[in-house]
Parts: sequence; C-alpha cells; structure tokens
Amino acid sequence: MPKVNFIADDKSADAQDGELLREVCQANDFTLPFGCENGLCGTCLVAIKSGAEHLTEKTVQEKETLEVLMAYEDQRLACQCKVQGGDVTFDLE
Repeated sequence: MPKVNFIADDKSADAQDGELLREVCQANDFTLPFGCENGLCGTCLVAIKSGAEHLTEKTVQEKETLEVLMAYEDQRLACQCKVQGGDVTFDLE
C-alpha cells in the first residue's frame, strides 16, 4: 500500500492505489487547503519532493491551471493527481 507523506504536517498516511491525493489529505486531516476541488482555483498546489513517478499524468485541466499559476515542474494540484504504485512525499512549497 502506498504511503503519502506531508512534510508541512510531519504526517504520513496509507493510500489506496488510484486514490486522489486530495482524498488522502482529507481523510487524514492534513492541513492542506482545498477550494473548488476541480483543478481550477490552484488552492491545493503542492510541491512533490519525491515519488512524482507514483502519481498519474497531469490532466488537461491541471496543465492549464498550472500554466496560469506559473507553477514549477515539481508542483501539482492535489485535487487532480492520483497515487499509484508507490510512496509520495510532498510539501507546500
């Protein structure tokens, strides 16, 4: 079972394969804020510190929002990416 690690909270949680990062955060009371939950607002922008290869590819919507936000390559929207096949560590910056 993949493990999700949130550096800002110094917390970890197990994730089901294919589970949205947002769902893991909400189910385990991570302090990451969420707004629209549809990949439009950018509230849940996170920096993937390790395990990016264990997240699904960016959706068209996520790519568009990340471009508008001028996000860095290692940044993702937690409401749009799913954990698959391994551990992921992320932070707020």
